[in-house]
This record gives sequence, structure tokens and C-alpha cells, in this order.
Amino acid sequence: MKFNILQDKLLAGLQSLIGVVPTKSTFPVLANVLIEVQKDKLKLAATDLEIAAITELDVPGAQAGAITVPAKQLFEIVKQLPHSPVEVAVDENKISIKCDKSKFSLIGIAKDEFPKIPEIKKEKSFKLPAATFQAAVKKTLFAVSTDNSRPALCGAMFQINGDKLKVVSTDGRRLALFESLISPVPQKSELLIPPKALNLVSRMLGSDEGEITVRFDESYSQYAFQNTQVFARHIEGPYPDYEKVIPWDNQKVLNVSTEVFASAVRRVAVFSDTFTSLIRISAKKDLVELSSRTADIGEAYESLPAKYGNDPLEIGYNASYLLEILKNIEGDEVNLYLNTALSAGLVKPAKQKDEYTLVYLLMPIRLPE
Repeated sequence: MKFNILQDKLLAGLQSLIGVVPTKSTFPVLANVLIEVQKDKLKLAATDLEIAAITELDVPGAQAGAITVPAKQLFEIVKQLPHSPVEVAVDENKISIKCDKSKFSLIGIAKDEFPKIPEIKKEKSFKLPAATFQAAVKKTLFAVSTDNSRPALCGAMFQINGDKLKVVSTDGRRLALFESLISPVPQKSELLIPPKALNLVSRMLGSDEGEITVRFDESYSQYAFQNTQVFARHIEGPYPDYEKVIPWDNQKVLNVSTEVFASAVRRVAVFSDTFTSLIRISAKKDLVELSSRTADIGEAYESLPAKYGNDPLEIGYNASYLLEILKNIEGDEVNLYLNTALSAGLVKPAKQKDEYTLVYLLMPIRLPE
């Protein structure tokens, strides 16, 4: 195998894959990246057995062949090379890299020992704009659970029904629901995707331009865009029936400036309990009051103009959770749909975007007497 490629193109290809390579593994070959040349195409691939990524680059006049080499070392070498053509050649199990006056060699492992990249069987697929996919990842993954004792909650649920896509994440205390239109899919499907895969795809997409194609079967999903493919093994286990816990009929609506409200929450949170991050929110006629108190330290109070025409209501929230939601609300104003001090509240942008809709659920914290 032998090929020539510009340093910046090789670096970009390796950079997109390096996030897949596991830091620790009982299989040495998983620390390697597969380098394969066929018909003037360079294929780079990496996997951790749960996620796999492939990117292809043009290498005119290349000699065919394949080898796997340590990903981290190769990436660091290419990263430090000058912006010049790079010559890569393989002799048996050794790969040599030449660029300008620099020369390196790495000991590799045969391609046969590299795990097989998944194949999507009985394929279904849909397409959506890259910007919509980016938004779905950014605005939902923060609510995914990190509690491994509940593995189903450790992923994001993709629900596909006709031309509608719902992306749902929850850790039992908060829930994010993102909904957008997609190219139609014949049958209703549910995919429970690991966050690592979605974050990887989001980073690899880079800009918000273009389109992404999602292909899937019962076990894997594939995300194809530009010259790259990412495969993810689905998380097993039934996802909770989240629709039953969303209080769509909450009638008490508190409308407030998103930026002003978030700033006040941040200030009041300074005096919240370090364990619960509890802040008190008091909704009154055309007014919302925020307060917090920590014994032996101090207390904070803020009063903000708001639109609210219902009976007064006091409710406690985790300030950190509320701020994460507000950070993902686009638009000047946010609506909180409330019911009682002990029931879940909904947080939505006062004006939804044309491309997608957002709904957040937040469970309250019982206020001390």
C-alpha cells in the first residue's frame, strides 16, 4: 500500500475518528485505526465495538492495501507535520510516513484482526437537514441519565412515525422532547441511541449545512453525510412511556423574558443548597419572585416583571436543571406551564421555531415549611 495526501486532509480524516477510539481496551487492535486503500480511495475506520466510524478520502494513483496502526500516535504525528504533501507506505506490518524532512514509522496490526464494521440489514431510512440534527442533539442530550442501573434512560429515544421525528431524553427528574418533520418512513420505529454516538456525529457534521441520512434496523443505526458514516449499536430495553407523565393540561402560564429570568436564576442560585440547588419561585400577578437561603451563609431575593394571571403559586426547582433548560430556549420569552407546587411543570419557548418544536418537563422539589 502506498499513497500521497495533503497533511490537512489526512489530519481532518483522523480528527473525525479519534473520538471513537477507546482509551482503554482488552483488545489492542481497538486502539488502532484501519487504513485501507482501494481504487484511489483511502478509507479510515475506528471502532470501540459499540460505535464505528468510517471516512473516505481521494488518493489518486494510490497502491491498494490495508493495515491498522495506533490511532493516537498516528494522529499526533500528522498533527505536528507541516502543511505539505504526506507520503504513506506500508511494508509488511510497518507503516512509514514522510513529509518534507520528517520521517516516522509505526508497527501495525493486520487488517484481519480489526473488527468487522456493522452492516444495516432490512434497512429503513430517513433524511433531515444537518442543522435540525444538530439542534436535536444539542437540545436533548443534557437530560440523558448517567445512572447505569437504568440503562434505558442512558440513551436518547428516536421515535419515527410517518414524517415525524421525536427525540426524547430523561433522567427521571427532567425530560426533553424535540419534534421535527423528516422524509416519510413507512413503519413506526423506535431507536435508543447512545449519547456518545450522537455527540460524535454532531461534531463530525461541523457546519449546519447539508443533509444527513439515517439508516437503521433493529440493532444498529447508520448516520451518513458527506464522505463519512457512523454506526451505533442500539441500547436494549424498553423506554418508559414518557407521554403519560407530560402534563399537557397545565393551565397556569408564567411568561417571562428568557435572558432576564436566566440571569436572575444564576444570581439567586449562589445561595442555594449545594446538594439540591433549590430555589423558590413565586408566581404572582404580573410578577415573579425568586429566592434562596442557606443557613449560616445568607439568602438572595429577586423580583422580575412577568405575565401571570392565575392564583399565586410557590414552587421549588433545582436551579442547575432549570438553567440547562433555559440555555436551550431560543427566543426572547419563555413560558412555564404550572399546576401545583408538587406537580411537574413544562417549559417551552413562547414562540416555537418553524423547523422544530421544543418541550421540557421539570419535576419540582418540595419546599420546606
